Amino acid sequence: MPFPKLTHLQSRVAATLAATLLLVILYLVLLSPRFAYAVEVVLPGDHHCHLQIQADSEIVNEVQCTPELNDYWDEPDEDRDGEGGEDENESWESAVIARAPAGLISLGNNQFQQSNIKIGETQWWVFPKETVTGPKSPSMSGLPAYLGASNMPAHDQYISHELKRRDSSSSEGLAKRSTTVYISLTTCLKPSLNTTSSSGVTLPQLEVYVSLDESLQKPGPGINSTVLQTYQADGGYMNATVEATGDVYISVAAPNSTSFSGIYNYELAASIDGYFHQVDTLQPFLFFIDSDVGSALLVTDNVTQSASNSTNYKEWMDITPPYTIFVSNTNDSSIQGLERSYCALNQLAQIGKGKNGVEVGMTNWGLGKKPKEQFYVTGLNRSSTYYGFLAMDGNSTNSGNGVIGGGGKVWQGMNFTTKAEVAYAVPSNTSVNISALGKTYDSNAINSYTNFSNSLQQIQCNTSPESIYSLAVDCNDCASAYRKWLCAVTIPRCYDFSSSLPFLQPRNAGQAFLNGTEIPVDDPLRTSPITNASRNPIIDTQIKPGPYKELLPCQDLCYDLVRTCPSALQFNCPKGPWLNASYGVRDPNSDITCSYLGADYYLNSAWSFHGRTHVLLYTVAVFWVLWTS
Repeated sequence: MPFPKLTHLQSRVAATLAATLLLVILYLVLLSPRFAYAVEVVLPGDHHCHLQIQADSEIVNEVQCTPELNDYWDEPDEDRDGEGGEDENESWESAVIARAPAGLISLGNNQFQQSNIKIGETQWWVFPKETVTGPKSPSMSGLPAYLGASNMPAHDQYISHELKRRDSSSSEGLAKRSTTVYISLTTCLKPSLNTTSSSGVTLPQLEVYVSLDESLQKPGPGINSTVLQTYQADGGYMNATVEATGDVYISVAAPNSTSFSGIYNYELAASIDGYFHQVDTLQPFLFFIDSDVGSALLVTDNVTQSASNSTNYKEWMDITPPYTIFVSNTNDSSIQGLERSYCALNQLAQIGKGKNGVEVGMTNWGLGKKPKEQFYVTGLNRSSTYYGFLAMDGNSTNSGNGVIGGGGKVWQGMNFTTKAEVAYAVPSNTSVNISALGKTYDSNAINSYTNFSNSLQQIQCNTSPESIYSLAVDCNDCASAYRKWLCAVTIPRCYDFSSSLPFLQPRNAGQAFLNGTEIPVDDPLRTSPITNASRNPIIDTQIKPGPYKELLPCQDLCYDLVRTCPSALQFNCPKGPWLNASYGVRDPNSDITCSYLGADYYLNSAWSFHGRTHVLLYTVAVFWVLWTS
């Protein structure tokens, strides 16, 4: 059947319509995503990487690697910048695999690697360019801010500094600017000593070599190169920063030694966010309060200076205690040479996180009544010296791979010694039950306070300004001053009788020591009424601790009591030699030379602490804090 003949106008319309339809079809074929397809390809080897690609165009869209990606691919890198060195017909698989030199293991951002290394051996790692120039890890929630005098959190100061530096850069500088790479290493285990005595033998520390130049992809000992950077661990810890724009080549070497045999175990990490492993040696943050023959009380410094009615203060007091502590006897050689390594302390310390012997809690007792964390350590030996290390697991809220600072943090160490004779830092007797001892002291103090309170009620406290006893202070101030003075004199802080500290006062010399020996009857300590008995009569009659030395209450406690209380109560402080025999004087350098509420540590020494409060104050301090809140 013949087609109808079209007019000239109809022919032009048909041609236009056909062309339009053809263009629409061509457009859909070329550009519609429904005409392309995606495939998932697993890379050769056990790399757990999946590439999503556009199969029609062979363009890689996305690479997703799980944290188990540990091995850097084996084929040699012909062209690390993608210019030349590859045949145009090579498959995309070959192009990806050719990214790494042989014999190197890759490090991911904030992804630590753990390895054993033999004495004399060197191991090589690489922090790839793609990670160096890649995105930073997302920040995670951490501790409440530390608010000091400036009322500005430390991390906010850092952020402000970073923003200012970046804003001042030109666009050309931003394009070429290098990235700060944070490298850290901790030694978790050390080789065995070949001799029975460790005297005079120091642990050879692991060495770390870094190169940013492709001409030196395997840095290490014995190489003389201007592009080589060399570092050595100290106390089992090493950290360094480098400014990189490409691959960062790292090696770890175990020095040769005839004194040791076996292997080291270490953790190595690199990050563009901050150190994965951290150490703070600038100042002590853990302080010794006191000990008895088998336990000790330690406390951190204030974790914030914010006001007690602030949100920040409440956040710190309500937080799950973020710090941990590691304790080892100084005679234990297992941690020697590894004192700055979190993983070593976590594995080798005699007492620490996850082990029996440590109770923790947040407290605000002490000077300033600021939040701090305290540690009650048990299971110690009498007359023994211990190392104490404050530490933090990860960033306190998270740890491990993928966490900024996930490798933990260790602070400067300190040491302390348990007592030999006196069972507690308040006078006691080894035959007295601890709970009963606390009740004895508390009951005596509460009875005294009840009598005082009854007397204070006879004073016109709530009256007109013309009738009140003082316009500067009131009855609440008097009650607070009395509570502080009462605790100091009825619950005296004591030291071993053998202590030679000049500010201590001998007490109870008329009783026999716990071992049955006595001070000669003609000794001046027996003939003086000041030293022959205790300040508090119930100590001699009920507790019977034997001779001890007292850390005297501070003189200002007595002066403050007299100053703030009504004269009708007839409080007075002794004078002359009686004052010096009953009260001590505060040290101008803030060292503890007399007893006062919150006297807990020497501020001027990191490794030698003489201030004492005592473990019983772990119980008694509750009594103090309740009365002074």
